[in-house]
Amino acid sequence: MKPQALPRPLLPDASPPTHRLYADVAVDAGPGAPEQLFTYIQPEGEPVQPGQRVRVPFGSRGVLPGVVFALRDTPPPGARLRRIAQVLDPEPLLGPVELELAQWLAEVAICPPGSAVRPLLPPPGEPLRDEPVYSPADGAPTDDAALARAPAQRAAWRAIHAEPGLTRAAYLARGVRPAAIAALMARGWLQVGAALRRRDPFSGPPGVGGAPPEPTGEQAAALEALAPYLRLPRQGAFLLWGVTGSGKTEIYLRSIASVIAAGRQALVLVPEIALTPQTVSHFRGRFGDAVAVLHSGLGAGERHDEWWRIRRGEVAVAVGARSAVFAPFQRLGLIVVDEEHEPSYKQEETPRYHAREVALWRGRRLGIPVLLGSATPDLETYDAAAAAQIVRLDLRQRVLDRPLPSVRLIDMATEAPGTLLGKELAAAMADHLGRGRQVLLFLNRRGYAPLLLCRDCRYLARCQQCSVSLSYHASDRQLHCHYCAAVRPVPARCPGCGGPWLQLRGIGTQRVAEEVARRFPSARLLRMDLDTTGSKGAHQRIYEGFRSGAADVLIGTQMVAKGWDVAGVTLVGVVDADTALHHPDYRAPERTFQLLCQVAGRAGRGDEPGEVIVQTRTPEHPAVLRAAHHDYAAFADETLALRRAAGFPPYGRLIRLLVWSRQAFAAQSGAEVLALALAGRLPEGVDLWGPSAAPLAQLRGQYRWHVCLRGPRDAAAAMRAAARSALREVAGRLGVARAAADPDPQSML
Repeated sequence: MKPQALPRPLLPDASPPTHRLYADVAVDAGPGAPEQLFTYIQPEGEPVQPGQRVRVPFGSRGVLPGVVFALRDTPPPGARLRRIAQVLDPEPLLGPVELELAQWLAEVAICPPGSAVRPLLPPPGEPLRDEPVYSPADGAPTDDAALARAPAQRAAWRAIHAEPGLTRAAYLARGVRPAAIAALMARGWLQVGAALRRRDPFSGPPGVGGAPPEPTGEQAAALEALAPYLRLPRQGAFLLWGVTGSGKTEIYLRSIASVIAAGRQALVLVPEIALTPQTVSHFRGRFGDAVAVLHSGLGAGERHDEWWRIRRGEVAVAVGARSAVFAPFQRLGLIVVDEEHEPSYKQEETPRYHAREVALWRGRRLGIPVLLGSATPDLETYDAAAAAQIVRLDLRQRVLDRPLPSVRLIDMATEAPGTLLGKELAAAMADHLGRGRQVLLFLNRRGYAPLLLCRDCRYLARCQQCSVSLSYHASDRQLHCHYCAAVRPVPARCPGCGGPWLQLRGIGTQRVAEEVARRFPSARLLRMDLDTTGSKGAHQRIYEGFRSGAADVLIGTQMVAKGWDVAGVTLVGVVDADTALHHPDYRAPERTFQLLCQVAGRAGRGDEPGEVIVQTRTPEHPAVLRAAHHDYAAFADETLALRRAAGFPPYGRLIRLLVWSRQAFAAQSGAEVLALALAGRLPEGVDLWGPSAAPLAQLRGQYRWHVCLRGPRDAAAAMRAAARSALREVAGRLGVARAAADPDPQSML
């Protein structure tokens, strides 16, 4: 085994691999692994190819998985090499483009190639067999002249002859007609074999069908602009900037239909698992069984089967959350990133990629369009569109000319302390519920109360593993940590002073539900947060229950703030608009503005106008004021001016380097060592901040310190090189601490 620098550019040699004796392997060695490839001797009698998975001996760690990146004729100078232990695939799983993507990801995410290639590989699992597949029968004619007068059969025969051994669904996704398959079977031209049985991840109804609505004028203009890119295909990046309820989903559906008609496939990303049931329902209603779904809420077998369905070309569309951006399509023609502004598209563990940026990379490399949709675009996307780097398509009107909901700001300083539902919100709820309408209440904090506080000594119940307070949950009457999932009983007396005056402070979704049930005892309630969506299919059940009218009030966190289209909702109440406004993060105002606009957009999507009531203690804050007026452009222009003055993205670049350890001193000293290494490598114009304790100074038992680099936009590559070089230099001097880089961080906590 010999470490090798990651080749740049990395393009596997197209020459026959059998004479090559050595292979450069990306080894998945976990945290702290070197950022390089390792050279091994090819296995006896079983030559490998780039893109194949293998198992290799790796020092004292035993045998580890890896992926062959390249082959070579000669070993590195002075190398003492070991042999590949096992070849896991009969043929490569990854082609040149996928390996290029892994190389790019290792570069921009500042991580080892073994980590970068991991999200491109199939989920673990074993296939189940018994589904029929079709292939040409023995003795079937090779000439299809006999089918000259049966064009559908001729097209089916050519498709099956070109790609034998696929399922009926796979051929239907390629445009083959069911009757044509039956006719070829009757002629004796086809034979049926056993194939894989799919573990179906879908539950609930098959999809919302019906004739597509006629496009509005704005939708028609957007589709016309997209059309040349969908037919060819042709590379292009688009921002579909449409107010809530303007019909962005219909643009996606019609664009995908054009791509499928051209014989290609489409990938649709959504930011939350909670959005997947509704989105899948739309897409299955339009495209039937040719839709796959990929997200972490599936069982292991379902994830395995859906990945392989995509890989085998059995689907025309895949819908999924962040990691679905790596879906193994072979004929991809379009990528859609819905709600592209969402921070959940950023992976917070190695490899720290942003799904939107991966989508744009795939679009450029494959020469296909990427469609980014949002009512409140990420400010970096908005700036890129203003600079003509992305084509902007506007939908400024709701479908059927429905008005945007009216928004009222309620200053909670005028209410009695501890009030959950102010007078105006409670009165509006009584009015809307009395008229048989539905109400959505939004609070981005789960549990019952976020604080348990002693009235006398001010003791605060804190997590022993994280630098956060424990939240009280009424469901089990215990204290919970929302970061490490620790659970503790509520003390009978104050641990600080022994007094009896422990009090619950603050509000969470459980407490709001209790208050609504007390005030409106006849109202049927649903709650949607992490506590109610832990079981399989819970998102689907809650969504279907509310959409069908089985509940009058839905109380939820950010899961319900975007994407939901429930016609019966005429009132949205924001119980507390300030939960994230004052976080120590320069993006906090942007996140608050986006959440308020998105949740307000859930109201008035049916025939009746909507109303929104926002409870806040900072009604004068620009983010709250601009959201109340649905004025994204003004908010964006004001915030971008502040960002430009401060050198923050999109006008500058940030790299956060995090150091963590179970020993507080090791984390601090490791950050100091790293800061010294960085100080000697700073490119011109780049600032070094820190080292300092992270705002979330302890997480899951790990003490956390960080160092930040800030520099001009054109210094991004030099900043990454400096960070990579410093991490490599200090790797052996961190002791029990670990360090990693987070380029373009979405959170500074």
